[in-house]
Amino acid sequence: MYVLMSLLHIIWFRNDLRVHDNAALRGACFTAERDGGDVLALVIEDPSATEDLQQRAKALRDLSAALEQRGARLHVRSGAPSEVFSELHRAHGVRSVHMNEVPYDDAVLPNTQSWALRAGVRFQVYSQYGPQDAPQPYEAVEAHWTNFMARPRFETPDIPSPANVGVGQSSFAENTETLSDEAMGGRRHAIALLRAFLGSVSDPQRIAITEAESGGAFFERLKPFLLLGVLSPREVWQAASSAHHQMHRAGQDIRAASIKSLLRRLPELHKRRASVRTVRTPRNVRQRAAKGEQLSLGL
Repeated sequence: MYVLMSLLHIIWFRNDLRVHDNAALRGACFTAERDGGDVLALVIEDPSATEDLQQRAKALRDLSAALEQRGARLHVRSGAPSEVFSELHRAHGVRSVHMNEVPYDDAVLPNTQSWALRAGVRFQVYSQYGPQDAPQPYEAVEAHWTNFMARPRFETPDIPSPANVGVGQSSFAENTETLSDEAMGGRRHAIALLRAFLGSVSDPQRIAITEAESGGAFFERLKPFLLLGVLSPREVWQAASSAHHQMHRAGQDIRAASIKSLLRRLPELHKRRASVRTVRTPRNVRQRAAKGEQLSLGL
């Protein structure tokens, strides 16, 4: 008996738990619009994960809410990714899989890519921590990375024909029931933390940011949010670049220097980077900052 398959285009959320500035989400939606089929938002849980489960639970709750606002649902599966994709392929037909790069050596990815090759499924990995291509001749590595960060952020797309193949039960769900909106791990908290450091928010009772805190120390505070992917490196870089130039023009040299030290630390997330010692701000970002433009962060 012939079974009509839905032909899924999967956005595999890993270290990119956001809908904003998400190249893989945009790619999955664009491919579904072009080729037909449904978009499946998928998280595959790793039972052996050692990360802060409460932070991840809050990030997943925020991601789920953001998807629901756009008419989609976050689906949860557990197990080896190649087995999860194989099961979905047998039941529904998988046309393509889209994911953003992760900031560590990924032992899972080769097996999943091998499965996709055998199954005839398109598998696309998108850059988010820095460019994958090599610099042009005579182009400095740091300038190449900076130009990547200065590109326009990806707008949150409308999700065409969201799939519903059985949402699944998350082992993190029980951890989210007692979490407040301000709990660590979520996008709202990450944005408030960043804005406080950049001088956009003055609320010391909620988030403690001191004038003396260095950009390096703040980077360590922000790093868990970047590794979860509730903020993209491009969002942080653009907001910090704008704030740096505004502080510099206002004569607040200490704060400007602190923000500059944060900018110097951000390339550490680029796993393919060479020796990046200096981050230069492109002219277009300098011009926008000089006009007082704040590069906003979307919730």
